[in-house]
Amino acid sequence: MLPNEAGEVNNPLRDNIGSFLETERRRRKLRHQEMAGLFKTAPGQGLAYRTYIRTMRKRNNVTLRTIEQMARALQVSIATLLVGSAEVEPWAHKLTERSIRARLAVIINSERERRNLLLYQMAELLGVSEITLNKLADADGNVSVDTIAAIGKALGRDPATFLFEQSDSQHQPT
Repeated sequence: MLPNEAGEVNNPLRDNIGSFLETERRRRKLRHQEMAGLFKTAPGQGLAYRTYIRTMRKRNNVTLRTIEQMARALQVSIATLLVGSAEVEPWAHKLTERSIRARLAVIINSERERRNLLLYQMAELLGVSEITLNKLADADGNVSVDTIAAIGKALGRDPATFLFEQSDSQHQPT
């Protein structure tokens, strides 16, 4: 996914995260620096102010780990940050970064099997390298929102909600 002249990428996940952060900042009546301060986990650790601003302005390809850190600080679910105004089942709000990566792996592996594609063919379909596809299929690594959106789009699914849809091959947490 390539940025436009303003540095923004057409990605509904970036849009949803940025909009949520701005809405939450206004609801809490915080300045940007105060909002960014919420994401610090310990002195000297946490999200940099620049990361927060670029994410809020939809110019940052954040990862699930960063989103999980934001969600924890704001006391919301990862799903809340990703789906925007779309509704998802209550179980989706219990998913962690790790369980979302596992769901993505199940989706990729079942789609590859359903379409009877070789590894390199699936990688081409998704627009990723074979190394990246291996990591995704193994639920390994730190997945970015641009990668998630590109996978959803390549599979013909809504990039903002496909991770939170129930299918026969996926089981929600108990």
